[in-house]
Amino acid sequence: MKRLFTVSGILMLLLLSQNTFAQEKQSEDKIDYKSDEVKRNSKEKTIILQGNVVLKTKNISLGNAERVTIDEKNHTVTIYNPKDFKILYAKTVSKTGGSNKNIIVYNTKEESITFQ
Repeated sequence: MKRLFTVSGILMLLLLSQNTFAQEKQSEDKIDYKSDEVKRNSKEKTIILQGNVVLKTKNISLGNAERVTIDEKNHTVTIYNPKDFKILYAKTVSKTGGSNKNIIVYNTKEESITFQ
């Protein structure tokens, strides 16, 4: 009887540890979007959204942007002229140069936001 409990206990621990170690943390940010026009380039791994772009991730949200470029290879989302941009979370926020371009670059891997 004692051996049965020992063997079943070991099997239970092996099964639980397999599930625990098999779950991989998702480092990529899920991006939900809609726009008037969507162009996807599978070769370059980019998505270009144009016209009334609405985009939401776990860290940012925006509404009515003119254009958004999602670069899956470089892990960046470039936002042009957003009307309603909200930062929910960012590890770093920075501003480059003194230009009046209304461009925001969000790095999904580093969770950083740069205003250009």
